[in-house]
Amino acid sequence: MIPLHQLLARFSNLTNTDKVKKQLIMDIFLKNKLPVNINQISLLKNTLFIKTQPIIKTEILFKKEEILNQVQKIAGLSNISNIR
Repeated sequence: MIPLHQLLARFSNLTNTDKVKKQLIMDIFLKNKLPVNINQISLLKNTLFIKTQPIIKTEILFKKEEILNQVQKIAGLSNISNIR
């Protein structure tokens, strides 16, 4: 019989994966000189949602393809196909 702590060890990283993905996305925005906070980023299915000021959203849309290419190079985020 497998001890309980070994079974639960599989799930130790599940809560942090979303936060890590958001941090990596935020780093991409900072490299592109776009001030986006980690709390403004949300992921739903294949879409990346950014809740920020309209002027920053406009800049994101201008650089949309470049940002999507950088995001898709990250393991676990290759399925992202749209930014809103």
